[in-house]
Parts: sequence; C-alpha cells; structure tokens
Amino acid sequence: MHTQGAHRASGGSVKLSVRKSQKEATRQRVLDAARDLFETQGYEETTVREIARKAEVSVGSVFTTFSSKGDILSQVMTDRLDALYAELDRVIPSLRGSTTDRLRSMFAIHFAFETRRTRLFLAHIAAAYDWRLAPGARPYGKTPRLRMIVRDCLTDGVARGDVDPATDLDVIIDALMAIYAWTYRLAAWEDADAAAMSAVFDRQVGLIAEGFRPRKAAAVAS
Repeated sequence: MHTQGAHRASGGSVKLSVRKSQKEATRQRVLDAARDLFETQGYEETTVREIARKAEVSVGSVFTTFSSKGDILSQVMTDRLDALYAELDRVIPSLRGSTTDRLRSMFAIHFAFETRRTRLFLAHIAAAYDWRLAPGARPYGKTPRLRMIVRDCLTDGVARGDVDPATDLDVIIDALMAIYAWTYRLAAWEDADAAAMSAVFDRQVGLIAEGFRPRKAAAVAS
C-alpha cells in the first residue's frame, strides 16, 4: 500500500509539473503574440481576442494568466527591460566623465535598445496616459528601475562634486524621464533612429545640467 501511495504521489507531482509547463507555454505564446501585435498595430488597436487568436489559445486562457490587456503590455515590457538592465549593469561601472556625460551614455543605451522595437516602446509610453489601466499595470514611468539608475547616477554626482547637494533629485529625474519619452516623438513623426534622438536628448540634458551644477562651478564657468 505504501508503494501504491508513493506511485500516486509521484503521478500527481508529474501531472502538476505538466500543467505548470503547459501554463508557462501558454503564457509565453500570449506574450510573444501581444508583443508583435502591439508593435505592428498599436496598443489601442489590439484586442485580447486578437492576441488569443495569434497565440492560438482561448480568450479564457489569456485571462487565466493575465488580468487585462494592460497587464499583458506590462509583462511584455518587463521581460524586455530585464535584458536592457542586464546590459546597463554591465556597462555603467565602466562609464567615465561628468554626471552629465554619464547620463547621456546611459540614455544612449536606452535609445539603442528601444529602437530595436520602436513602435512597441511607443505603445509602452502611450499606455502611461491610459486612465483605464489597472492599478497594477506598469507603463512607462511606473518602471522603478529606470528612476533608480538615474538617481544612483545623480547621487554619485553629488558625492563627486558635480551635482549640487541642494538639488531636488526627484525633479531632475522627472525632467529627464519626460524629455526621454518626448524625444520619441521624432521616431513617430520622422522615423528618427537612435543616433538622431540621442543627439537631441544630449542637448536637452545639457540644459538640465545647468540647473543641477554646483553654484561655485557655475560661477567659475560664467
């Protein structure tokens, strides 16, 4: 009887593992399908039914894994951003120059990465202004990792002496994130590439840097 019980337990474990694998496979098909649809036809125009059809699963299966279309977009971007931040973790320690230079380099990496799927990132930005998103959704602006790496750069700048310690870092972070997102209008309107957008962004960062430069340094420069 003990052996029979062990077999039943083993069989139950196998079934559970199979169901988990099937659920993960369904989840990945949904994410792959959504990523392609969001990029080719936009977030607003894409329906959950279309995602399910492209993923070859039922609409019910989609909602078993995700609470909403906004949740799907959040997960698509989270999965992509994991690769971006892994790249940044590797590169940031080797960045040189002033805080302004390092900010430019960090965001240049962002531009180069996101322009691999520009329209998908535009959908991510656009979702930030969708008032119907569920509270748990994470459109552009609600991804804390970007704010954290910018804050770390500015905090290090304070320690290095090229960022005024009296500066409100949250204001600077908000300004940088705002101009980064706004620069993508050039991709939407003019099909600008990463280099063109980085050049525009670099000039804007230079203006913002005038606001956080230590006052003594500003006086000497003038």
